[in-house]
Amino acid sequence: MKQIRGIRPSVKTGEAVNPKACPLADAQVTSTILDLVQQAANYKQLKKGANEATKTLNRGISEFIVMAADTEPLEIMLHLPAFTG
Repeated sequence: MKQIRGIRPSVKTGEAVNPKACPLADAQVTSTILDLVQQAANYKQLKKGANEATKTLNRGISEFIVMAADTEPLEIMLHLPAFTG
């Protein structure tokens, strides 16, 4: 899989994935997501982090949010689905 400027493409085997992180993307969907993230990075539209994601959701300018399953603590991202609609 491709790597995008410091973003890991997937969870490595053996890393702890929080059971609250559900559903997880399979390999094909992960590849598609990474292609979209790469395009967003190329157009300088990529925002990283829970705070920036929350800001864009509140402003109504988010079209796509990717949440990592290996985020520690996962609770910092659990509020994001409530903002989507």
